[in-house]
Amino acid sequence: MEINSLSPKNKNPGNIEHRKYIRLNVVFPVEFQFIDAETAGSISDIKQGFTRDISKSGICLEVNNLEEGLDQVIKEGRAKLDIRFHIPLSMPETKATAKIVWHEKIKSGYPNKYLIGLSFLKIDPKDSNRIYFHATRVILTPAIIAVLFFFLVSGISYFYYTGFKSKADNIKLVKEMNQLSTKKSELEKNLLALDKEHEVVGCKIVFNEDKIEEYKTQIKDLEKIVTDTKTKDKLILYLENDKEKTKKIMKRVLYQRARFNQKMKDLDRENVYLKNRVSRLSNQKISTEDNLKDLLASFNAIEEKNISSMYQWIKNNQNRNTGLVMSYEGDKDLEEAAFTYDQSLSSQCFTLVGDQENAKGILDFYRSKAEKSEGAFANAYNPHTGKIAEYYIHSGPNIWLGIAIAQYTQKFKDDEYLTIAEDIAKWLIALQEEDKNFGIRGGPEFKWFSTEHNLDAYALFGMLYNMTEDDKYLEAQNRALDWLKKSAFNRLEYRLNRGKGDATIATDTFAWAIAAIGPQLLKESGMDPEQIMDFAETNCMVTADYARQDGERVKVTGFDFGKYEHMTKGGIVSTEWTSQMIVSFNVMADYYKKNGDFNKVKYYNKKADFYFSEIEKMIVSSPSKVGQGQSCLPYSTQDDVDTGHGWRITHGTKTGSTAGTAYAIFAKYNYNPLILE
Repeated sequence: MEINSLSPKNKNPGNIEHRKYIRLNVVFPVEFQFIDAETAGSISDIKQGFTRDISKSGICLEVNNLEEGLDQVIKEGRAKLDIRFHIPLSMPETKATAKIVWHEKIKSGYPNKYLIGLSFLKIDPKDSNRIYFHATRVILTPAIIAVLFFFLVSGISYFYYTGFKSKADNIKLVKEMNQLSTKKSELEKNLLALDKEHEVVGCKIVFNEDKIEEYKTQIKDLEKIVTDTKTKDKLILYLENDKEKTKKIMKRVLYQRARFNQKMKDLDRENVYLKNRVSRLSNQKISTEDNLKDLLASFNAIEEKNISSMYQWIKNNQNRNTGLVMSYEGDKDLEEAAFTYDQSLSSQCFTLVGDQENAKGILDFYRSKAEKSEGAFANAYNPHTGKIAEYYIHSGPNIWLGIAIAQYTQKFKDDEYLTIAEDIAKWLIALQEEDKNFGIRGGPEFKWFSTEHNLDAYALFGMLYNMTEDDKYLEAQNRALDWLKKSAFNRLEYRLNRGKGDATIATDTFAWAIAAIGPQLLKESGMDPEQIMDFAETNCMVTADYARQDGERVKVTGFDFGKYEHMTKGGIVSTEWTSQMIVSFNVMADYYKKNGDFNKVKYYNKKADFYFSEIEKMIVSSPSKVGQGQSCLPYSTQDDVDTGHGWRITHGTKTGSTAGTAYAIFAKYNYNPLILE
C-alpha cells in the first residue's frame, strides 16, 4: 500500500495502515516551504516541522502554529512542498519535493497543530535510502545492543564454566590414569615373571631329558658288562676266586643299574610335573594377556589424553616474554630457574609435535637475549627476566642446546638458528683439542671429564656433519668415540664409567650410550649393548614407595641414579632417568627388528612397556595456577636427597618437573633425542 493512496477523509492517523511506515522513538527537524503547483513560486516563507512517521515514498509531518491562510492552501491541496531534511549525524542536508496526500488538524487555538501526509514527487534515491536507513538504525540499535550484551555475558559465563570444568576433568583424568596404570603395570609385571619362569622350566625339562639319555647310555653299558660278566662266569667256574670277584662286580653293577633306573623314574615324574607346570603357566599367560588386552581397550585413550595434557603443561609453563619454560614447580628455591638442559628438552617436545612457534620462542631467547660467559651459555636463566640464574658454565647443557637446534633445523627445514649450534660445536672442539686424548672437560673452569658430556658431544657432532657435510665435525665425532672407548668403557664389568678415572655407576651413561652410539657401532667397538643394558637393570633398577596426591601409597619400579646399595637414601625412582632407559629399550627393539630377531624385539618392547606403566603411576595433576590442573610428572619418588653425582633432588614429589615430563613424552613416542630421524 503506497502512502499516496491514503484518503484525506481519513481523519484518524491511528487507523492508517502502517506497513509502509516505521514508528520512530526520536524525531528530526524538517524545513519546508509551500510552492505553487503550477508556477513553482513561493506561497509561504520557510516553516519548520518534525517527522512523525516515515517510509521510502513519503512522510507524515507534524507542524505547529500554521497561519490561517496556509490552512486553506492545505485543504485545497493546490500546493506542493519544497522540503529540507536535517538528519542527525549526516553532513549534507537532504532535499525533496512532495505533494499533500492528507491532513488533519489535531489541535485548535493557539498554537495549533497539524499532521500532514506527504508523498515524494522528487527525491534522490540515495537520499531516500539514507532517510530510511537512519529510521531503521534508530529502531534496531537498542535491540542490537541488547543482543551483543547478552552474548558478552554468555561468553564470559561460558569461559569461566569451561575453565572450571576443564580443571575438574583433568584431575579426574589423572586419577583414572593412576588407577589404570597400576593395573596395567601389575599385569605386565606378571607377564615378565611368567615368561621368566616359563623359560626356567623349559631349560629344566631339556636338562632332565639330556640326563635321561645319559642314564640310558650308562645302563646299556652296564648291561653289556652284565652280559660279559655272565659269559666270563661260565668260563671261570672252576676258578673260585675269580667267581667271587665276579659276583661282587655283578652285585655292584646291578645296584648301580637299579639306582639309575630309580633316577630315571624320578626324572620322568619331575618332567610330568614340569610339563603340567608349563601348561598351567601357558594358560595363566594367555589369561593375563587377555586381561591386558581388555585393559588396554580403555587404557590407551586415557593414556593419550594424559600425554597430551603433559605436553600442555609444558606449554603452559613457557613464559611469553622470554620464551623460557620453568624447570620445576613446587620448589621455592628453583621457581626462578629455567635450566638450559630443560629448555633443550622443552624445545624438542615442541619440535616433536610440530609446534614451531613455541620452539622458536625458546631458541629466540638464546639467539637474541641470553647472556654468555666464558664463550658459552650459562646453566640456568630466570624464566621471567632472562637474567642468569646459575653462573656455572658446563659443557653438557650447551651441547643439549645444540642438539635441540639440530632437531629443530631437521624438522622444519629452517636453518636460522644453525649458527648457534655451530658456535657451540666450535667452542667444544677447542676444549677437545686442549686434551691430549681429545676428551671434553666439564667446562672451561673444570678439570674433570664426564662420560655423559662426551656422549652428548658425539651425538651433536654427528648431527652437524649430517647437515653440513663439514669434515671437521666428523673428525671431532671420531675423536669423541675414541675417547669413550679408551677412557670411559669399563672392560672388566662391560659397562661405562661415570667419567675418566671415575668408576662410579651412573645410569644415564648406560642409557645414552645406547641412544647416542647405537647397538651396532657399540658391538663393533667392543662394547656389548646387551651387557650394558643387563648391567643397568641388575645394578640400578629399584622398587620404591611413592605417595600420590590423594595420599595413596604405591610401589613403583624404575631406575635409580646409580647403584642404590651404595647410597644411604635407599632406592629412589627418577622419572627422567627411567624414561631414558625406556628410550634405550626401544632403541634395542628397533635394532633387533632390523636384524629379524623378533624374540628380542618382543623382549625389549615388553621391558619398555612395563617401565613406562610404572612411571605412569606417578602422574599428578598440576596444583599451580600456571599448570591449570594439567597432567605432569614429578622428578622422583623422594624429595631433597643426594643423587650421588654432586647434586640433590628438588622438593616437589607431587608437582611437575619439566625434565621428567618431557622425557616421558619422548619415551611414549619412541623419540630418541640423540639421533636425527
